[in-house]
Amino acid sequence: MKVFGAIRATVAVAAGAGLVWGATQATDTADATRPADVRQVAADSTSSTLSDVSLSCTGAETAGHVQVASAPAAWLAARATSGSVSLTGKDARRLDLVRGAATDGALPAGAASSVVGKGGLATGLVATQTQLDDRVTARGLAVSPCGSPVQDGWYFGGGDAPGRIARLTLVNTGATASTVNATVVGADGVDSDATVKGTVLAPGERKTLVLGDFGKSLASAAVHVTATGAGVSASLTDSWLDGEIPVGEDTTSSPVIPAKKLDIPAVSATGAAPEVRVAVPGKDEGIVRVRAVSPSGDVVFDKVSTVAAGASEAVRLTGLTAGGYDVQVTGDVPVVAAAMSRTASSGTTDLAWSPAVEATKGPAGIALPTGIPGRSTSLMLTAPTRTKADIVTVTASGAETKTVGIPADRPVVVGVKGAVAVWVRPAPGGALHAAVTIGGSRDNAGLLATVPLQQTPLSQSTKRLVAARG
Repeated sequence: MKVFGAIRATVAVAAGAGLVWGATQATDTADATRPADVRQVAADSTSSTLSDVSLSCTGAETAGHVQVASAPAAWLAARATSGSVSLTGKDARRLDLVRGAATDGALPAGAASSVVGKGGLATGLVATQTQLDDRVTARGLAVSPCGSPVQDGWYFGGGDAPGRIARLTLVNTGATASTVNATVVGADGVDSDATVKGTVLAPGERKTLVLGDFGKSLASAAVHVTATGAGVSASLTDSWLDGEIPVGEDTTSSPVIPAKKLDIPAVSATGAAPEVRVAVPGKDEGIVRVRAVSPSGDVVFDKVSTVAAGASEAVRLTGLTAGGYDVQVTGDVPVVAAAMSRTASSGTTDLAWSPAVEATKGPAGIALPTGIPGRSTSLMLTAPTRTKADIVTVTASGAETKTVGIPADRPVVVGVKGAVAVWVRPAPGGALHAAVTIGGSRDNAGLLATVPLQQTPLSQSTKRLVAARG
């Protein structure tokens, strides 16, 4: 299943265009004597490399692994290599990680875990969670990044097909309690029967909410998670069993933030047409356009529809040949969207959810799993304007760096065979969207996962409020 993590609230980091919990937090101190001495208060802001990071993984019903990677030394202003990385939770232990490399650790079933970086290795630290589920009642490959806890985010999964279940996992990594609402939205708006309100999580607590086997109005379900108090790490699992035939299973943990223009890279077309789900969070209906663009730059799907305010709908991308595509979703009001791909349209299959990815203007990285039967990996890059990107592919034998050009609104696919970690960095002034597709096969049936790359913070901001005297 898929994962995410949490940068502690004392670190001020902006995640792309959206802000996550802790992103605006700063360390403030005041230095004043008598009131008569103070004429004004000045803000003294500084920036320094991260020295303490915690990435939270939500865990899943089955045991899996946590993959951890460290940013290339050449990309860091301060090339510190000393420090430590450890796993907390049921399998707590120190990980053997060096700058620019990758490693992994076990993740027990039904448990959350945190990847904690100290010192120099906290800078440019990323983690993902992987489960390869091969139970009789469920099947699928799920890989997702360990991101930051959120207070407001959208997740996609579940549906009205018999045997399809949606489960929401919540983890409070903060030091104070959190109250969470999970609002389930469908074609008719909010479904009060599926919605769960007022779930309280104590510090360190993990809960899984079974949102249920959705009815017809929730065929295109979207889940809006909001938290008060501490932010929470959240993941939505979509498990689908058609009688005795497993259709697939996936867990998404990257929240989608409403915007008028969204990009979903690395959507896979096979014998089954991908499905794009779009929801309109606001009070006004949205005129929504969904386009699929091939690596050759051809617009192979283009549809405009009207989505009611506070509702969701699904758009099936028909007529696509097998391959990877960039899906662009635009609206005249802010919208949220994600795409589901399947390895085949019938029989034993797997499914993968690709959430809309915010543009990164700085380094972004992902740690990738090994040991997937028949594993294949590819990286898709897209950009709103023409730019270049540096790509570092880390394998067991070392790292390889290359620079590629990315045309505006045209996806570029780069092979990253054998990668245990992938890093991308747009040229100065540029921005890009990126995701890795992981394929595989077990028992003559396909496996599939899509992993978005999100900007990796390399520094923290602190601010002192200093009284000016004169």
